[in-house]
Amino acid sequence: MCFAPELTLGACKVDVCAVRRDFEVIRFKDAYSTRRLQLAFPPMLSLLLLISTAAFGQTPSLDRISCVTKTYSSSGTDTCRAFLTATNSTHLYIALSSNNPAVVVPSGVTVSYYAGSKGFAANIASVKTAQTATITAKLNGVAKYFKISLAPATSSSATMSVNATSIGFGSTVLNTPVAQSVTVSSTGTAALSVNSASVSGTGFTLSRASFPITLNPGQSTTLQLQFDPTTAGNYSGQLTVSSSASTKTIPLTGVGASHQVELSWIAPSATSDPIIGYNVYRSPSTSTSYVRLNGGTDYTTGYTDGTVQSGSSYKYIVKSVDSAGVESPASNATTVAVP
Repeated sequence: MCFAPELTLGACKVDVCAVRRDFEVIRFKDAYSTRRLQLAFPPMLSLLLLISTAAFGQTPSLDRISCVTKTYSSSGTDTCRAFLTATNSTHLYIALSSNNPAVVVPSGVTVSYYAGSKGFAANIASVKTAQTATITAKLNGVAKYFKISLAPATSSSATMSVNATSIGFGSTVLNTPVAQSVTVSSTGTAALSVNSASVSGTGFTLSRASFPITLNPGQSTTLQLQFDPTTAGNYSGQLTVSSSASTKTIPLTGVGASHQVELSWIAPSATSDPIIGYNVYRSPSTSTSYVRLNGGTDYTTGYTDGTVQSGSSYKYIVKSVDSAGVESPASNATTVAVP
């Protein structure tokens, strides 16, 4: 095949030499050896033919794909780029994809005229287990890959600790409140938010506190509990503390004990009649009618009255007893008010 603007033909036979111009083939027959043929190509057609030939011969391919960061342990955005083997003279579309939903890339990018690469962003999500994501770029049947390693986040975390696993108030006299404190601490590596605290069970209360309470690592706060039984018997309840890290439940116990009045006196120092014991008498504070409390003679100089009622007042007197069972005159009266 011959391409020339000017061509000298020798002794050519049929179909021996031909000139192809675009898709038209011009054949020369029965030419003489001395005949000179001048071919004239239009300037515009020659220019188009030159450009077309150059474009078809230098179409670039996909060279590689790369990102700035290869490893992530938290969410973020990676800067990536797809590269061609050479600059292009036309728009080229490169298809993109990711095999892992934790890494999201656009469906593709277009490389502009005379550009050798095109950038794009890869959005990275945090993961709970170690894994790998592969970004794939494709152009004209050529595929290139880039792998990103994903690891679980290693950020700090909050931890709540309470200085008691159970709280017992023991035996408490009726209508006589007793208190105990509970310490809540932030023992993790991040700030702890104590969102609420509450108690359940008859007789137990929690002093007013404002929530939420923010505790930085190493800080603590104190909660005040109170037990105030109104009737004799066993009591139970629980304290619940909720925070951004966990919820803890602590059992509460206590015993309501009746009021008691403990009496004591001094024995007479000199008497001609030997004393063998004492009788104890009680009456309401507003009355003078005394009732003996002890069933038999009490031989000690003390007595405990466990039959009093809360909110009442009583008067007590004591009489000594000799060997014949004769009582002495009454002692002075003592008045006691029971809470």
